[in-house]
Amino acid sequence: MVLACCNTALIAQRIEIIPYPDAVSIALDGEGEMYLSNADAATLKEYFAAKFDPDKIIPIQDGYFSGYRLCFNTQSCQPGSGLADWIQVLTIDEEAAFAWFHENTPELLSLPFEGLKRCVDEKTHNMSDYNRVVRKYRHLSTKMYPQTIAPDGMQTDELTASVQMTALKIKIAAEPIFVSLNSGGAGVSTSPGLHNQNFDPWEEWIKCFDELQGKSYVTLIEFNEPTITPF
Repeated sequence: MVLACCNTALIAQRIEIIPYPDAVSIALDGEGEMYLSNADAATLKEYFAAKFDPDKIIPIQDGYFSGYRLCFNTQSCQPGSGLADWIQVLTIDEEAAFAWFHENTPELLSLPFEGLKRCVDEKTHNMSDYNRVVRKYRHLSTKMYPQTIAPDGMQTDELTASVQMTALKIKIAAEPIFVSLNSGGAGVSTSPGLHNQNFDPWEEWIKCFDELQGKSYVTLIEFNEPTITPF
């Protein structure tokens, strides 16, 4: 790809960009101005600077995000400016994000673990086990996720959809199933719906959290306009 930008303030052309190799669009249609990556802002700054030779690089600090704005027009480097071409890369400081969520919206930190907490005292899982799991996965709520479709058919993020899907799977597993009787009628079996007496909701939640770690991102890549070539 070739960087195409104007040296005058009269005609500011778009920059053709293919996002970083691991980047995914936040948007459900795979297009738009914002992408997610697990490369840090410093790595992405060097990557885009090497490819496109920006006129100016500005350090950015925004709450628990930090990173850079790469400007390709010396006239302006402000978000929303029609005269600016820029890429912004911002990485979450996970400890700072956790502290901010803990102080301002603690309910969001605990949200992914509500189903797991209901498993305490079932089989062999106690509160100590629960606290250990929460410590391991506590940053899930502070990360960013692409948009997707939840089991209820609504558009949401991957975290919400995965939690809903796991809760639905556990609910189905706990429901009694109907079996045919020799007389041709139907009765209710006491077996769980997945036909597995060893089904453990606790383990389903652990699988959910492990999968979410692979769906979560720490860096936001933002363009002042949608990229010409959708990623």
